Amino acid sequence: MKASEWFLLHFEIHRRSDEWGMIQVFDDGNKRYLSFGTADEQSCQLKHKPLQLQHDYSRAMLASLLMFGEQAPRRMTMLGLGGGSLPHTVHELLPGCQIDVAELRPAVVQVARQYFQLPRSPRLHIHTGDAGAWLDDAEAGQCDWLMSDLFLSDGLDQQQLQTLFLDRCHRHLKPAGWLVLNLWREHRDQADWLNHLKRQFDQVLHATTKDGNWIVWARKAHSVDHTDGTSATVTESDAKQQAKHWSASVGFNLWQSARPFFKHRQKQPK
Repeated sequence: MKASEWFLLHFEIHRRSDEWGMIQVFDDGNKRYLSFGTADEQSCQLKHKPLQLQHDYSRAMLASLLMFGEQAPRRMTMLGLGGGSLPHTVHELLPGCQIDVAELRPAVVQVARQYFQLPRSPRLHIHTGDAGAWLDDAEAGQCDWLMSDLFLSDGLDQQQLQTLFLDRCHRHLKPAGWLVLNLWREHRDQADWLNHLKRQFDQVLHATTKDGNWIVWARKAHSVDHTDGTSATVTESDAKQQAKHWSASVGFNLWQSARPFFKHRQKQPK
């Protein structure tokens, strides 16, 4: 769909600007959308089911939850807020999970709260500022589940393609923690970056969604001491069982979003 056609089909209900550009909120009666001044949707929320993620890429990111098995993550970090769909869903899905969100733009936080039902909660902490700088200041080795979805008005935040950024993420995670990245399909050709990722992380799974996003799941350490409560390696059968458990709560088939990552894993050399 052309940008001009997209804007004609959506009614603008809010607009503001900050030093990083435009922020717009659109509504079509059924769904609400966040845009940074382009036809690309930064967030999409089904108004009567706000926890039902609408984009394939966000579903693929959430599906990494299956890799924790029966031990649900206790601490999650989200880099990049958008409309807040992912941290909102995790907040409701995992009542024992503490969530930190690093968002560059204070105005985006305000919009997420005002128009996208982002909860105010003692379990959901929002930090405004650069994500990389926040990772440097955050306590090391305390995060189970780190998601990075950093996009600006002109596209992907390029720091996600820096090896330094991967090092920061690695430092932030617990030994068996998972890093989840949202990139574009063309970034699959970033050979140096991908090689560095595979050196830093013991297990790397990835898949491309129908909308052209390239989602990466990377586990910091494959073998861990189970006395600290971490789970063993999750099999495909385990993941399917966990998907049955979570799918009713999230409102979509979580295994369908996870399956491409397991297909990829099966093709890896033993």
